[in-house]
Amino acid sequence: MAARNGTRYEQVADIIERQILSGSLKPNERVPSLRTMSRNVGVSVGTVVQAYLHLERRGLLDSRPRSGFFVAARSPAAASPSAARRSRKPRTVSSKVVDTVLSALNRTDLVALNSAVTDPASRLNGRLNGLTRRVLRELPELPNVFIPPPGLETLRREIAKRMALTGAPVVPDDIVVTNGTMEALALSLGVLCKPGDAVLVESPTYFGILQLLEHLRLKVVEVPNHPEHGIDADALEYAVSGSEIAAALLQSSFNNPTGAQTPDAVKERIVRLLAERGIPLIEDDIYGDLHLGPERPKPFAAFDDSGSVITCASISKSVALGFRVGWVAAPRHTTELIRAKFCTTVATPTLQQHVVARYLAEGLHDRHLRRVREELATNFERFSDAIVDAFPRGTRLSRPGGGVVLWLELPGEVDGLSLFRAALAHRIGIAPGLIFSASGRYERFIRISAGVRFTPAVRRAIEVLGRLARG
Repeated sequence: MAARNGTRYEQVADIIERQILSGSLKPNERVPSLRTMSRNVGVSVGTVVQAYLHLERRGLLDSRPRSGFFVAARSPAAASPSAARRSRKPRTVSSKVVDTVLSALNRTDLVALNSAVTDPASRLNGRLNGLTRRVLRELPELPNVFIPPPGLETLRREIAKRMALTGAPVVPDDIVVTNGTMEALALSLGVLCKPGDAVLVESPTYFGILQLLEHLRLKVVEVPNHPEHGIDADALEYAVSGSEIAAALLQSSFNNPTGAQTPDAVKERIVRLLAERGIPLIEDDIYGDLHLGPERPKPFAAFDDSGSVITCASISKSVALGFRVGWVAAPRHTTELIRAKFCTTVATPTLQQHVVARYLAEGLHDRHLRRVREELATNFERFSDAIVDAFPRGTRLSRPGGGVVLWLELPGEVDGLSLFRAALAHRIGIAPGLIFSASGRYERFIRISAGVRFTPAVRRAIEVLGRLARG
């Protein structure tokens, strides 16, 4: 009975959440009464109460004595940050400023708003340590067992099952286990490109991708990613029609740093446009599981009939940052990727592969993700409210539907790099916007992580950042 009720209250909560996310229910608007919802959906009043309290814990609803439940009032934040302009011009990449930002990530004395990871994942440490001990008891020889590429078969089977649920049917033999997503991206680029080639990327995009392209001596052609609408398909079509592009490397689900989600119809169009021109598409899908809505976004591979889409992902953002277990699914390039993997890092550590395979097979991941998503939804509301209260008028703030980061456009002459340096002097870590583009065009932007726990220290740090920005 309890499990059945649990399923029903989640279904009721999903109905209300969809209406909030779509804008059908506005901030401060009353949601259907308990009895009305009970009658319309065909569940008990108690189930509706459970659903509404669940949404209240997540910060989506407010209860008002003797009045009922209302959509939570959102802060009067300005519109979303602006997007880049379209371009066909290939650019070289320089990471001089990035080196300064990376050195800040190693500091332990900062309020760390500069790292795009989820704090709730740390709560899995005990469970993962227990699984590790159990695996070693059952397989004590593992420290000296070597698993060559493509990697542990049981792990690849579990990954294939999860990808199939996203609409991207792959078989275990299409998957190569890697040391995190970055190695998956590096191997894919190495197979598809040669030095001097141009790669299509979003603007803004994750600075680690830009560093990787610089390391591989590749140029970039940037297409806008709008914080509200995702990748600009018209700009992409314009770019590929006038430039020689060796590959595209894109994030359709919760771009880092904008947090944008590209609509399915646009994903389908992008896959078709690139396939027509013979341009392979690499997707960084590391944040896809961290959606706030009821359904996981489909990756590009769900719209691919030719097998030309390469999907790269890992468990680093949601489960175990230090395990460095990732994967690349590439039906048409598996043989080359296996060879490239062996020639670079030989293999992925054996013990971690066994632990992650066991973790996925025992159904622990989905239960964990539900908790992570609930905390992220609450975090985004708390961080957004605090930023709007603290930062100067005219600050623009993203409203992501998933991922872990917030993208801020600062008003007037406020400089993101100067704010980054001033914040470090106050022992606060943020990421300046200009590192997220090869053109350095985001001087008045910063990225803040909403994945950390919202503590009094975090609130004070945001207040300090606001004062620095006002000054």
